Amino acid sequence: MSCKHKGDRTLRKVLVVHYDEIALKGKNRGYFEDRLLHGIQNLFRDVGGIAVRKLYGRFLVSLEKVSLPEADVVLRLTRLPGLRYLLEGRETDGAWESLLAAVDEVLPPEGAARTFGVRAKRADKNYPKRSAEIEREMGGHVLAQRAWTVDLGDPDVWIRIELVNGRGLVCTHRHEGPGGLPTGVSGRGLALLSGGIDSPVAAFMMMTRGLTVSCIHFHSAPYTNERSQDKVRDLARLLVRFQPTLDLTMVPFAEPIQQSIVRDAPQALRVILYRRFMVRLANRAAVEARAACIISGESLGQVASQTIENLTSVQAVSGLPILRPLIGRSKSEIIGVARRIETYETSILPHDDCCSYLMPRSPATRSTPAELEVAERVLDVDALVDAAWEKRDRETLRL
Repeated sequence: MSCKHKGDRTLRKVLVVHYDEIALKGKNRGYFEDRLLHGIQNLFRDVGGIAVRKLYGRFLVSLEKVSLPEADVVLRLTRLPGLRYLLEGRETDGAWESLLAAVDEVLPPEGAARTFGVRAKRADKNYPKRSAEIEREMGGHVLAQRAWTVDLGDPDVWIRIELVNGRGLVCTHRHEGPGGLPTGVSGRGLALLSGGIDSPVAAFMMMTRGLTVSCIHFHSAPYTNERSQDKVRDLARLLVRFQPTLDLTMVPFAEPIQQSIVRDAPQALRVILYRRFMVRLANRAAVEARAACIISGESLGQVASQTIENLTSVQAVSGLPILRPLIGRSKSEIIGVARRIETYETSILPHDDCCSYLMPRSPATRSTPAELEVAERVLDVDALVDAAWEKRDRETLRL
């Protein structure tokens, strides 16, 4: 979408993508920028693509010839790991008259605001006006048209002017993104997805650290209903909004693993034994997914199985590092992220969790790897893992 004004200079409707951590990179900054660019392009392959240009320190997304409504384009982009924030605005040739015309076009109506502020960033140091001069003169231009007052703290409307690569960008609305690093720059990880509040948040947080995430879920069918598996699929569909595809592996856990543990192992160690078997199976799934780590939603001390001693006992059977991004987070902090990424309402729906099935009356809060090894001597560990693994289902979810 574009329009023309005096001097026949065209104003183009654009979205300006800003990042933060990528700007701190050194000689490999170009690699991270290219991965973010690739991520933007991937988001719109289902609608025939979108035009994106790389400018210094930002990307310019054209809204011309896009089959989606602008609000949908904004929504997709603001879920992209690596994107810090997004600005709606107009692209101009950078001439002062063009900037004035762009401001006129993006200004909201008189009654829509009472205060405003102007911020200018002059990446192009050859521009004839300095940033402070641009802000002062553009502020005067706005005051001549609106009965607003200037507020440089928290105005109703920010007018942002960016001069970069010979172009002038005039923007108003700002939308926050997840920040972090682009998908895939840190490799691949496999997340344990339980259906509760914590595990989707842990998966999301590692997506923003540059991991491409696959998920594994353990269910207790036929002793639990199908709704628990459907709920996990719903959560996985919410997570796939943050990367192009997501592989989900579903593993039956009640038979023979849980039944064998309940029958033959000490009751107090039951949950820790469950977790050790899950980690063994997750290691197999990680190999299949080409993942270099396992992601878990544990938070230190939140429940009996998440004491430092029990986490150590679980970690002992893993051949891969177990990343726990929530380890120092409070429950309220975790819920806050879950609400922001829109997984909370699904996570709190009632479901049958495989760890709550056949729970011991008094689970152990402390254990050692040696103690667990003794408890597992009565179990044919390899055969149990093989039996569960053979019954797995795997599906790929797409944006």
